[in-house]
Amino acid sequence: MSKKFVLCLWLLLVFLCVGVYLNKPELFQPEILRQLFSGNLLSAALVYLVLGTLRGLTLVPLTPLLLAGVLVFPPVLLFVINAIVIVTSSTIVYYWGRYLGFDQVFAQKYPEQLNKLSQSLKKKELLVCTLWSFFPLVPTDMICYASSVLRVRLWKCLVGVSLGENVICAVYIFGGNMLLTAMNSF
Repeated sequence: MSKKFVLCLWLLLVFLCVGVYLNKPELFQPEILRQLFSGNLLSAALVYLVLGTLRGLTLVPLTPLLLAGVLVFPPVLLFVINAIVIVTSSTIVYYWGRYLGFDQVFAQKYPEQLNKLSQSLKKKELLVCTLWSFFPLVPTDMICYASSVLRVRLWKCLVGVSLGENVICAVYIFGGNMLLTAMNSF
C-alpha cells in the first residue's frame, strides 16, 4: 500500500469517529456505555482494546477512554486491558512515525530541538521515557514518535512508557473506582 493511501485511510477513520461523536453524542453518555457493555465484558474488552490501540494514531489522549472504562470494567481487569493497550498503541505509534517519514521532517524543521532531545535521550533513554509518560500534561504518544525518530530501541521506549503510564492509569482506575463506590453508597 502506498503511504498516501494509508494516510488517507487513517484521516478518513479519524473524521468518521469525530463525526459519529459530534452527530450522536448521546451514544457516549456514561449510562449508555455502562448499559451497552456491562452485559458482555468480552465484547467490551475487545472494543476497548481496538479503540485504545487505534487512538494512538490520532494523538487523542487515553484518559477519556480510560474514564469510560472505569464505568464498565472491574478495576483489575481494566488495569490489565489498559496495560496491553499502552504497549500496542505505543508500538504502533513508534513504527507509524518512521513509516510516515517524521524523522526526515523533524530533522529538517527542528534540528536544534531534535539535537537537544537526542542528547537527553542518549544519556537516560529509559528515565526520560518514563518521566515523560508519567507527566499527565504532555502527550505520551509524542515520546514514542520522538523515540522512533531518534532511534531509541523499541524495548526501552515501551518499558519507559509502560512504567510511567501504568502508574498514572492505576491512580485513575483505582481512584475513579473508589469515587464511584463512594458516590453510589450515598
